[in-house]
Parts: sequence; C-alpha cells; structure tokens
Amino acid sequence: MHEFFLIEKNEAQDDYFFINFYREKDNHKEIIVDYTTLEIDVFDYIFDSMTWIPCMNPAFPGNPKQVGINHIGITLFDEHSAATLISIFTAWRDLLKNGPSLIKKLLYYNDYPVDGIVSFDRDSTIAKFEKIIDLSTQLLDSKHYIYHCAI
Repeated sequence: MHEFFLIEKNEAQDDYFFINFYREKDNHKEIIVDYTTLEIDVFDYIFDSMTWIPCMNPAFPGNPKQVGINHIGITLFDEHSAATLISIFTAWRDLLKNGPSLIKKLLYYNDYPVDGIVSFDRDSTIAKFEKIIDLSTQLLDSKHYIYHCAI
C-alpha cells in the first residue's frame, strides 16, 4: 500500500520529524489535513511516470532533492512537485476513463507471459487519482507537503 498524507508545513519540522513521521503519525494528527492511498498494483501500473516527479527524500539528512518517487520508503512533495503531480495524475485519470471497468495487465518475463495478472477497479482508481490531484493542488500555496510512504 502507498499512503499519501497532506500535512501542514511548520518551522519545527526537522530531519527527525520527517524520518519518523510515519511511525509517529498518531502524535501529529493536528497537522494531517487529508489522506489517501493507492494499491500496490495501481502504483506498479503507473510507476514509470512516477519517476518524473521532482521531490525530496526525507530518508536522508537535509531532505535532498531528487526526481522520482521512492517505490519503497518515504518521499516528500512540495510546491515544486505540484504541477507535475497534477499533470501526471490528470493524464492517468483521463486515460483510464476510456478503459474497461476492470483494468488488467499481463505480466511478462523475458518476453514470455508469466502466471499472474495485475488488475484493479477503474472507477475506484479514478477516484483515488482525483483525490491525489486535489491534495497536489493544495501544495501550490507553499503551506503543505504531501508525505508519501510505501509499505
């Protein structure tokens, strides 16, 4: 599961805060504005485009800037991430509107199909993408972060 927390920015948020936010999120309910999730199958389906998003890596001191979400771990998005997040999730939302109600992707290894199909519900996924678009829009005010945690 991939979790996305819209949190308020404040001056007390240091390296310790960001590295430990997920474990201590119950102690920070007052700054959690909103929340959503993405299923692993959905995330894997769109992953290539997720590597294009400017972000920060709070797993390292100083939250170094990088491009591309952490597939396993934590990622921090701010106002510099907003336009790309909005564009990518809007494009996926609009694309999936044209698909069947159950989205399926065959899995391949060395050009041969393997057992297993990645599948997910189109309409609930579109709703999740719309939620992420809404969270990302709120980054534009420079008063929020989206804290992503991949489990």
